[in-house]
Amino acid sequence: AIAVVLVRFGGEKKPETIKIGALLPLTGKFATLGEDIRNALEMARDDIKEMRGLDFKFVYEDSAADPKIAVPAANKLIAVDKVEFIIAGPGSSANMAVSLIMEQNKIIFAAISATPRLNGAGEYIFKLHPDIDGEVRRIAKFIYDRGLKTAAIIYDSASDSQTTGKDAFLRDFAALGGEVVFVEGYDSKTVTDFRTTFAKIKSAAPDAIYILAVEKVAGTAVKQAREMELAQPIFGWSPFDSGEFLNGAGSAAEGVIITAQPFSCSGTELMRDYCEKYKARFGSSKPSQYGAHAYDMAMLVASAVDEFGFNKEKIRTGLLKTRGYQGVSGDTTFDEGGNIRDKDFEFRIF
Repeated sequence: AIAVVLVRFGGEKKPETIKIGALLPLTGKFATLGEDIRNALEMARDDIKEMRGLDFKFVYEDSAADPKIAVPAANKLIAVDKVEFIIAGPGSSANMAVSLIMEQNKIIFAAISATPRLNGAGEYIFKLHPDIDGEVRRIAKFIYDRGLKTAAIIYDSASDSQTTGKDAFLRDFAALGGEVVFVEGYDSKTVTDFRTTFAKIKSAAPDAIYILAVEKVAGTAVKQAREMELAQPIFGWSPFDSGEFLNGAGSAAEGVIITAQPFSCSGTELMRDYCEKYKARFGSSKPSQYGAHAYDMAMLVASAVDEFGFNKEKIRTGLLKTRGYQGVSGDTTFDEGGNIRDKDFEFRIF
């Protein structure tokens, strides 16, 4: 989560340096995504300096996508670094825990999180990632319309977003007339072997398998499914769209279908330019939707600072009015509560 310190807003004069706090999963299961977001923010810092003459300094703290680590890290950003604005990386449970602290302290908090539970978390809370419900609704219909009437689901039971996604799939697939014949949760902090689960799925004999997992875990799971000779089509969600998934799955990724967000290195001119700059600076690292969201939020904050100076309430109100901003992540439109609720998800096949 990136926290933009608007330097306590004693007045509206712009200081020489604008301190920005970034609460990111730099270790743990989302570490690759945390690194991507940090890369994106460093790019944003340079672009903001060049385009607007504003000097943003990011203060990074590790959330590890874990409430026990994220909460003290957030408190440090507020109490020690004196930030007034925080953008958070993925980790729905950590973001939910931190959001209460942000609201109590009136810290502008923008989280890259898919859980709908953040939508009503408070007037200072922004959500940069669309709800997981939107992805699930589309994939459930896509699976059913392909004549696949039964499905198995596995999901990370330690993830609030993925638990919500599992519940949504159960509801939406059943409403279409489908049947979920197997469902099982796992804890991605401890589970790396899914072969026992896939043996159960083989016995259940579903028409399709829907996997909710972060990209690294997903790669392992898909590879093991194919090693277990499960021939059913496998479906996933947007975090699969990463180099980490492809590295883990290898040739087993072929044929996997996912819902994907608009961000793509073969997408709009803005996206292509962003990816070219990213790869030139960071080598083989593959830019993701998460960094793209963070980059756009930093640019929106810089625009608000240019317009309103350092008046926190004016900045918050200005951000809430964001409609149709075309950035590197695609369209950014907040609802009246500061949430991105949906995107034009598309289907991608590996």
